[in-house]
Amino acid sequence: PTTPMHAFEDLSPRKMDFSPTTAYVKETLPGAAVKVGLWMRTAQMVTLVLSVAACSWGTIFWRKLSDLPNYSQERPLMFNAEKLRNLSHLVLVAGHAVILADSLEHVVQKESDWYLEPYQRHQDLPQALVSHIKSGVELTAADPEALLIFSGGQTRAAAGPRDEGWSYYRLAEHFSWWGHGGTSSQVSARSGALRGTARLDGLGTDRSLDGIPVAQRTVTEDFALDSFQNLLFSFCRFKEVVGHYPQRVTVISFGFKKRRFAELHRSALRFPASRFSFVGIQPPPGSRFDLARAKQGELQNSLQLFESDPYGCHSQMLVEKRRARNPFQRTAPYLLSCPEIKDLLEWCGPGIFRGNLPWTKN
Repeated sequence: PTTPMHAFEDLSPRKMDFSPTTAYVKETLPGAAVKVGLWMRTAQMVTLVLSVAACSWGTIFWRKLSDLPNYSQERPLMFNAEKLRNLSHLVLVAGHAVILADSLEHVVQKESDWYLEPYQRHQDLPQALVSHIKSGVELTAADPEALLIFSGGQTRAAAGPRDEGWSYYRLAEHFSWWGHGGTSSQVSARSGALRGTARLDGLGTDRSLDGIPVAQRTVTEDFALDSFQNLLFSFCRFKEVVGHYPQRVTVISFGFKKRRFAELHRSALRFPASRFSFVGIQPPPGSRFDLARAKQGELQNSLQLFESDPYGCHSQMLVEKRRARNPFQRTAPYLLSCPEIKDLLEWCGPGIFRGNLPWTKN
């Protein structure tokens, strides 16, 4: 059947205007219809101008954005222990606290971002700890044969199972390794800067471009419970990663702990003094750190105890300190990974261990 023509009648709003306001204006205020039309045209023009402006600003922003480095397409520099077999220098930063905060934006100033013991509070300690970490990164960057180890276990029950070593690693990562990190663009820039300063090895080969970024030469040691274990366990951690024990050692800590590390702990491990260095970093000038009280505590709570008990096995205070700092009942794995020094790891003295050690040969 033939479809009636009225079935295709235009029923669009242009024809079917049921607006009460429009009807009122048309019937009662003929002049107002013109004003409404002008107002609508003005609104359309304003909308058009704003749209054009938005498009223009968007184009400018996009061009600026496209000029930025495309980090999402950078080659990731993954940690590869196979490339670290020639490292020989252990750079050790001993841990003193764990970080609690998720955001590290104020970690240098805010003590509440850290878990601190009562004697550590109100001492501007975060500033000092950051300076230790930064020094370790810079020393490692200066020596292509160095492996940086942040050492310290899960020592605080109230802080949960957070490692001191991992806290320090997080902080270095937060500060982008102070310019010594590991993105492909940073490595390319560093390689370009080194091209004019060749470093020759014994065979006359230019080794200046073989340096691995600090981020790829840094690991954590997550089981140490005191300063002696910081040093001993880091020897093992170095061996786990590199495949052999370090030939040189540099320890970074507070300056008032020099005798403890450089004399007592080093002697207990019988590591040669000629290959051992200590970098003492005191709290920054003007801080609230009570250096006199710290020195007194060092003498009474550490030096005197380790002098008579070099391995920390007999002094009630040292034994209790280790027990309290292992609330999560963890066991270090180094008897398995470092069988060459198994006897040293099990030695409790009180005399100095006299057995064979890999670093005392020759």
